[in-house]
Amino acid sequence: EVALGQTPGCSNSLSVVTNLNPQLQRLLFALFLGMYTVTVLGNLLMFLLIRESAALHTPTYSLLKSLSFLDICYSSTVVPQTLVNFLKVISSLGYVAQMFFYAGFTTSECYLIAAMAYDRYAAVCHLLLYSAIMSPGVCGCLTVGSYSAGFLNSLIHTSCIFSLKFCGALVITHFFRPPVLSLSCVDTSLCEILLFVFVCFNLLSCTLTILVRFKAFSTCASHLTAVCLFFGTTFFMYLRPRSSYALTQDRTVAVIYTMVIPVLNPLIYSLRNRDVKDALRKALGRKRVE
Repeated sequence: EVALGQTPGCSNSLSVVTNLNPQLQRLLFALFLGMYTVTVLGNLLMFLLIRESAALHTPTYSLLKSLSFLDICYSSTVVPQTLVNFLKVISSLGYVAQMFFYAGFTTSECYLIAAMAYDRYAAVCHLLLYSAIMSPGVCGCLTVGSYSAGFLNSLIHTSCIFSLKFCGALVITHFFRPPVLSLSCVDTSLCEILLFVFVCFNLLSCTLTILVRFKAFSTCASHLTAVCLFFGTTFFMYLRPRSSYALTQDRTVAVIYTMVIPVLNPLIYSLRNRDVKDALRKALGRKRVE
């Protein structure tokens, strides 16, 4: 549980404190710290391997390098703060910053995965024109466009939520992104509609892009696994009726797409990828020689 403590009346200011059983806090602290460590080390290894290996300097691996960077970033916006939550009060500014960067990085990842689907489509269906279709300029535009779309969405999302008034002593029971709208003491219908429209547009546009390229995308089982994990949990969290919300389910799904997926991505893209394994063997071979 997370308690939002306030003085009586309405305010824009929130202070966040944890309200968990001490034994559960210690267990979750150890579990989350372990998963976060594996996430950072695994994705950092992928990032550095792609950057240092000349054989991996292609548009496909450039996008994969960006995916590893995003996994580190959006996991880092949530897990360290969650670990701090077990120990002390969170400032309202820190809470707003966490939501802003988390929403920005996760939305950017949605668009980046869609860009990877386009890359696979070009490689499979237009092999002879692949170098022209996925030139360095196009690859750079896809990456920058993913970040731009992600943080534009995040800016609107965060500004809308924290322009509301909150009042009373409030308690929310969610790990990372609690349903803050339900805690407001003013009408939130316009904000809810706006956020729903943006979430629908982001998820559906990326999903349709992937489905259009599905014939090519499905030839790569690792990409398809990552897509199913990321988009499946995201759809479940944000595009279902509020009446179907269940605390236990939401907590479980939040852990999956915030912690489990960033841990799995390096394994998904390395264990089933011959180029990555060859580059890793060469890198380890150079280290032994040195």
